[in-house]
Amino acid sequence: MSQNGPWAESSARAVVGAVDIGGTKIELALAAADGEVLGETRLATRAQEGAEQALERVARAIEALRRQHAGDREITALGVVCPGIVQPDRILLAPNLPGWEETALAARLRSATGVAAVAVTNDVRAGALAEARLGALRGCRCGLYVNLGTGIAAALVVEGRVAEGAHQAAGEIAYIRPSGALGAWTATDHPHLESAVGGNALARRAANVLGAPVSAEKLFSRTDPVSAHLVHQALAALGTALVNLAVFVDPDRVAIGGGLTASADLVLPVLEAYLRTGVPFPPEVVLGHFDQSASLHGAIALALDVVSPPAGGRLIDSRAGGIGG
Repeated sequence: MSQNGPWAESSARAVVGAVDIGGTKIELALAAADGEVLGETRLATRAQEGAEQALERVARAIEALRRQHAGDREITALGVVCPGIVQPDRILLAPNLPGWEETALAARLRSATGVAAVAVTNDVRAGALAEARLGALRGCRCGLYVNLGTGIAAALVVEGRVAEGAHQAAGEIAYIRPSGALGAWTATDHPHLESAVGGNALARRAANVLGAPVSAEKLFSRTDPVSAHLVHQALAALGTALVNLAVFVDPDRVAIGGGLTASADLVLPVLEAYLRTGVPFPPEVVLGHFDQSASLHGAIALALDVVSPPAGGRLIDSRAGGIGG
């Protein structure tokens, strides 16, 4: 349905802000109503110094982007994403953001920026939103987005909508337990699957075995038998987890994103083989369209959905953020 009248004009002139908070850096963007990126900038997170200083700098940077690229137009909505489980009054299971646990992200940024509508979600679900809207999961009836980086997480897309779960914790596959891992879960537990597959854990294990610092990316490119064995172990754990997920949700496509996509020539064929032999209806396995920028593009989509909700409602129900207005 076409829009007419003053709302159509104001919607067309709308600009939105997007913020992707990571453990080491914060990516920011300003976008027009059609999704065109008008300007971008980057800040160091300085996560150890706490949330307040980071969010104050985010507010100043967003305003600077607006002045530089939007003229007299005001920012209509903000989309903000970060690691962990983002709930209305706190951020859980985000070890790269120490001390941020009691941060009410949406409320704090509404206060700091003066933007009334602030929608927040987890960064990997934001990546899935970008892939569902414009990328590798577009048109999928059921799709999985799997982010492989310093950690590991996933998001489920069904009929174009990204599942958040009852506690905004859907997709925390880092905590999947291998066979035989027993005992009660506690908040201090190290994620089981992430211990086998996450980039940081792989780098630590490689350094212990090889006797020298080795990044996960470098480990995947090495050809010596010890390195090959470590990579095989990691991909076996990941492949088994993906098989179990695919059996449960029956996706037609799995999109892989994150830093380890630099080793896609090695990773994707192994995952395809696991899924082909372990799933009744094997899904297609593809690289994500947005590579390292998926979360930021997802934050843009999140904000645009506030300004002009798509038919059928927003693709992420941002209950975590308490969209204000």
